[in-house]
Amino acid sequence: MGNLLEDPLGVAERVDQFLGPNIYTWEELQSILGILFTSEERGMIRRAGMRIWDQQHQQGPAADIKWPMQSPNWNNQDPVHRGHMQDLRIIIIQGIRESVPRGQNINKAFNEQQKKDETPTEWLERLRKSLQLYSGLDPGTPVGEALLKTQFVAKSWTDIRKKLEKIEDWQDRGLDELLREAQKVYVRREDEKEKKQVRMMVAAVREGKRESELKRRPESIPGRFRKEGKDNVGQRDVTCFYCNKKGHMKRECRQRKEDERMFKNE
Repeated sequence: MGNLLEDPLGVAERVDQFLGPNIYTWEELQSILGILFTSEERGMIRRAGMRIWDQQHQQGPAADIKWPMQSPNWNNQDPVHRGHMQDLRIIIIQGIRESVPRGQNINKAFNEQQKKDETPTEWLERLRKSLQLYSGLDPGTPVGEALLKTQFVAKSWTDIRKKLEKIEDWQDRGLDELLREAQKVYVRREDEKEKKQVRMMVAAVREGKRESELKRRPESIPGRFRKEGKDNVGQRDVTCFYCNKKGHMKRECRQRKEDERMFKNE
């Protein structure tokens, strides 16, 4: 389900999905919590959930009634008891979501950095969750969106950041527009990587074919002429097997060296 301290929002979402539409008894919910969380984490969840319930239901019933310490022996066939079971589930999910204190480690939210192979969509979602977790801000509010937009641009991978910063008045653009522009840069980068991989494979095939031909050729050419032919190769207008351009051989190809250096760096 994930780490509660690192991602309470994600854990709450996954637990809620795991429980599905079913109604669980007090005993079943306690058993599930015991499997998923430590005793300390269960205490954090209970305190947070009950606090939120009491804040939202100041006229009662109190959270102690909805989440008793001992089994209340609720009857699944009793409509009132079924209502208690449904409320307990709500308290638990809210408790998981709010169990970790927020707003005290905003610097951690701003320390995030896009990974090179991370798509802009994945990066934005990770940044959004981090902002919620560590700052306590809602990314949907004007203040939250402004912070999210600034961090999305400033902490994107180098080529994406440079492109976004060149957009005139990017601070006034919508987040969706910035995301589309970032996606274009990412797709172009991936396309270029694929082209370089194809060039390297084609060059390897051509070189293998050439070596195969050279191995067969000496059988039909006298030794004296073989040597002369070899000496004349360097004097002719050779074609590179890598970039398919004339004037140099593969071992001297600048494009090949640049592509190989890029893949080594990756």
